[in-house]
Amino acid sequence: MNKNNIFISNISNLNNSEIRLEVLNAIKTLCYEKKEFTLVSGRKSDFYIDLRRISFDGDYLYYIGKLLYNELKALKSKSLFEVIAGVPVGGLPLVASILIVSFLAHEPLKSVVIRKERKGYGKGNMIEPVQFLEKDTKIVIIEDVVTTGGSILNAVNNARNEGYIIDSAVCIVDREEGGKENLLENGVSLVSLFTRAEIVLN
Repeated sequence: MNKNNIFISNISNLNNSEIRLEVLNAIKTLCYEKKEFTLVSGRKSDFYIDLRRISFDGDYLYYIGKLLYNELKALKSKSLFEVIAGVPVGGLPLVASILIVSFLAHEPLKSVVIRKERKGYGKGNMIEPVQFLEKDTKIVIIEDVVTTGGSILNAVNNARNEGYIIDSAVCIVDREEGGKENLLENGVSLVSLFTRAEIVLN
């Protein structure tokens, strides 16, 4: 049996705590780099967390989807969203994994993509596809890593300008550099699977 077959056969045998540990270990060993980087916010940092190393890898994406889906179920039970939204590009594979997990759980979700800026061709929609949306639809943002929260806020503002409601977001890693507080000041509550304190190696 090859590696992928072993992985697939073991999915149903892992509980949520075991899945969480598997993903955390992958982030520490595959995604974390200790050296100086310039982040998208323009800030300098002495470490970088590149989650695309696992979020674009089928060996881990299903696990990530399971963890995110569990967080979303809690939000859904409080009627905090109707549609999930990914922010290009890091949020897109995450949304795809959540949709698959929700389908397998017999509770399929709907998703949209919120563009960073309105495209100048085609229908010119800020959000695609629009068939899942009505005025005042509640949307939850899915993101990979949060530093200042700027990418999420850009998506939030674009969606709010279109008449939709966003007051919650879910990410894989919170770097704990003010993003959660910044989002809260703008009416968005952030839930993270992992924090800097769990990942960064001193």
